[in-house]
Amino acid sequence: MFSIIIPNYNSSKWIKQCIYSVLNQTYRDFELIIVDDMSEDNSIEIIKSIQDPRIKLIELDHKAYNGGTRNIGVKKATKEYILFLDCDDWFNNNLVLEVIFQEIKRTHADLIRLPYMAYYNGKKARVMLKEENLDKLANTIFVAPWTKCVKRELFVEFPENTLLEDIVQHIAQIDNIESIGYCNVPVVVWNRGNENAISSDVAKYDKSSKRYSSVYRNMADLLDLRCKHDYCEKQRQFRIKNYEDIIARGDILGLINGVKAKWKMYFICINYQQ
Repeated sequence: MFSIIIPNYNSSKWIKQCIYSVLNQTYRDFELIIVDDMSEDNSIEIIKSIQDPRIKLIELDHKAYNGGTRNIGVKKATKEYILFLDCDDWFNNNLVLEVIFQEIKRTHADLIRLPYMAYYNGKKARVMLKEENLDKLANTIFVAPWTKCVKRELFVEFPENTLLEDIVQHIAQIDNIESIGYCNVPVVVWNRGNENAISSDVAKYDKSSKRYSSVYRNMADLLDLRCKHDYCEKQRQFRIKNYEDIIARGDILGLINGVKAKWKMYFICINYQQ
């Protein structure tokens, strides 16, 4: 039923918890594909120490970044539905695959929307995602790959050799489906406490970095994208205009800081759940 794909890079602190959160699921029809993006720590040794026939480890000899590693994982997948999990995150409990399976069984949807728990400084905050229709789903700010479980035959590849790749892929992915279902419980714990995560370190977004050039790459990918549905085309044009304004102002770091500020305010405003 499920191919669960984990891109791994220097995750020695978190990868064991991540893997066992998958292996301990009560629902058993899954494969776990881990694609290592040339890690420089001992996370590969940790992965290899976990002996389970459902684990497939792919060690890359070239840098592929998040988009490339996910695409490689999907190409090796054999199950009907694709799930993504980041190497520093984990499943919220051992029942989440069963919950997703029951929603697939009930709806036969192309894509299942997955709420999650945001984790920071030992506290968790529930983030429920239940957009009313595909129009609202195309326009959401919650575009992370691990918020969606999608039929493998309908999967749209991520842009490669870039960062911030999930923005373009989200629009293209929603444009390629016709039906959605929803889980009513958080599936993934999103770990905001990883200081090495891309979304956690504004200081890494300097003008000479990969992250800076990725804004221009995203702009080019959006210009190349052709959407079938009006709601996806509307979002594509909105994103293009947003990038044009940011580039014209020379305020790419402002874009990154704005994302950081949004999440900081989000954590201040919501009620934490232990």
